[in-house]
Amino acid sequence: GGAGGPTVLDMHSGALSLGANFINVWHRLNATGAPAFANDQQLDVLEAVYARIGAVAERAFGGEGLRLTSPAFYSRINGSNPAQTGHDEYWHKHVDRQQYGTFAYTGLLYLSDHGIDFTGGEFEFHGASQPGRRSEVLVHPRRGRLLLFTSGAEHIHRVRKVDSGVRLVLTVPFTCDHEAALGASKLDEARAAAARSA
Repeated sequence: GGAGGPTVLDMHSGALSLGANFINVWHRLNATGAPAFANDQQLDVLEAVYARIGAVAERAFGGEGLRLTSPAFYSRINGSNPAQTGHDEYWHKHVDRQQYGTFAYTGLLYLSDHGIDFTGGEFEFHGASQPGRRSEVLVHPRRGRLLLFTSGAEHIHRVRKVDSGVRLVLTVPFTCDHEAALGASKLDEARAAAARSA
């Protein structure tokens, strides 16, 4: 995984944080002959999860034709590993559309439980401060909880530092721009690695 707290895996591009760099995990698996860590059935489940989250996002935001965009990724934050590079500093406030460019809507599917699997690591929205009112809204991750929000400047946010344990989340972004969409064959390289090791 990554040298610092976070490890990121983009299933589509194959980008995996390894030490202080990123590698293409699909190229590495195919070049070394190492077994793939995901099989066709698991990739089918992942695509079904993407589709279900997309349907919920369309209902929630009244949009039609939302398309999965990149990067759609797993992140694993280990509270025991201090940041080693600037990329490891996940706790800074940001706006997804500015950071990633193509995001119109962000979906976060939590895969671990706050207070059980990890401490700290709350998701924090920042709004305009008003006298006498707090401007932060906290979301405590819970396995299976889906957080959906528009990806623009109206939703400045951050993840608080993970103090202990491991925080897992699947980031599922959507775009309205067909040119920025991942397309029908989202997981071709992952499927090729799975087929090779079958």
